[in-house]
Amino acid sequence: MSNKDTKLVNIGKQIKLLRKKKNFSQLKLAVMLGISREHLSKVERGATPPSLNLLFDIIALTDGQILITKNM
Repeated sequence: MSNKDTKLVNIGKQIKLLRKKKNFSQLKLAVMLGISREHLSKVERGATPPSLNLLFDIIALTDGQILITKNM
């Protein structure tokens, strides 16, 4: 797995953890974000990178708790 792939998986894992911490189902968060549940699932698995706008929306809905670091 490349470094880029590892970073996507780590971002996805953080999104999933924060979604669960907020007690949101994938469907609920997807509806709030205006995307399909399938797309959110791909983002959480690291199969699809989130767009910058989607990432900002996720950050806003999780109270800014997502951390993206250089060493992710």
